[in-house]
Amino acid sequence: MGFFSSSKTPSSSDTFTKQEAFLAIALATSAADGQIVESEVKGIFAYLLQMSMFDGMSERQLSDIFKKLVKVLEKEGVAGLVTIAKSSLPAELRETAFACSVDIALADGTIEAGEQTLIEELQQVLEVSDETGKMILQVMMIKNRNS
Repeated sequence: MGFFSSSKTPSSSDTFTKQEAFLAIALATSAADGQIVESEVKGIFAYLLQMSMFDGMSERQLSDIFKKLVKVLEKEGVAGLVTIAKSSLPAELRETAFACSVDIALADGTIEAGEQTLIEELQQVLEVSDETGKMILQVMMIKNRNS
């Protein structure tokens, strides 16, 4: 059973800004192993604050968004969080969000089983083609090599 195999519709009527939706995808990746550790959160913040879509946003503002998204995650689960994020994320940012997710999963040099399942399902949910998905994975593997 995968992360998104539940056909349950999120009970929340939340919608996200594009920044919130993007961060939600990153949060879902971080939560794939069942826990969110502070070092991952700091890494996500550092990553996102370098992106032009987050220009002018402080770490404090990002932290406030993160707290909101954690509440949605606790209420809706990973699948619900991603479903809301997808509906709020502009189509042109879906491949970018997928690339960010793969980069986060590979930050430690490997993709754990739970992360791999999430990445595969996220590729489908975000409608990233197999060709583009493979290309993103190859580039991120090169970027995150340990040796």
